[in-house]
Amino acid sequence: MVLKKVFGKFIKYSLVGCVSTVIYFLAVYILIEGFYMEPVMGSALSFIIMTIASFFLNVKYTFNSIITGQKAMRFMMVSTIGFILNFILMFIIVHVFAYHYFIGELVTILVIPIVNFLLNNYWTFQTNT
Repeated sequence: MVLKKVFGKFIKYSLVGCVSTVIYFLAVYILIEGFYMEPVMGSALSFIIMTIASFFLNVKYTFNSIITGQKAMRFMMVSTIGFILNFILMFIIVHVFAYHYFIGELVTILVIPIVNFLLNNYWTFQTNT
């Protein structure tokens, strides 16, 4: 029963991740093409926008929780951990094992969301499931 509940949350978390990704790409397009922002800055700002949107969507739809400063800070910390883990995995896969970067992307797209979900589920939102 617990596993079924956790899996249900993971599915919701994944759907929110898909919506957040769309928000990211829309923001990238608007900032770079519409406002002529420098691409690296546009991407960085879009990442921040996406993370904020992801927090609010996950609070409401995935974890059915309330917004607090502590939860927001923890969510940002988890996002930062995911970002760093992504960098480390990509570095190892591309530079140590000398695989094509696409292999690294496949690994990170499978690993990072699971790690982030577990940290958010059991730490950020402190649920029992």
